[in-house]
Amino acid sequence: MAGTAIPQSARIAAVADVFDALTSARPYKEAWSIERAVAYMQEQSGRHFDPEIVAIFLSSLDDILGIRKRYREPC
Repeated sequence: MAGTAIPQSARIAAVADVFDALTSARPYKEAWSIERAVAYMQEQSGRHFDPEIVAIFLSSLDDILGIRKRYREPC
């Protein structure tokens, strides 16, 4: 599948999942800064990610980061 043939829920999940993976520390990598992850998401908009979903995600970034901070698991 490609483009709009991919269910919208999957396109949303792809953006959220990649952003979370990039900005979270893992045993095999350091977390990216928010700025670096945003730049990557913008660069991949229209390539790997639906540009409309990326635009909505980034316009809601402050809210998303607030939710993430509130529900983050303790380290």
